[in-house]
Amino acid sequence: MKKKESKSPSLVPAKPEMTLHTDASEYLPGESVDAHANLEVANELIGRKEIGQQHNNL
Repeated sequence: MKKKESKSPSLVPAKPEMTLHTDASEYLPGESVDAHANLEVANELIGRKEIGQQHNNL
């Protein structure tokens, strides 16, 4: 039996690249965006401390 050949183009590019996408460049700078970015950093630091504390309690 013959295999069916796909007529649609492949979704994988010939030379795939790995890129990094951040939402920091999508928004114009301003007070609310800056405040949100600061909150994200603070939450990350708190999360690291909590994970470290849980690891030490084991």
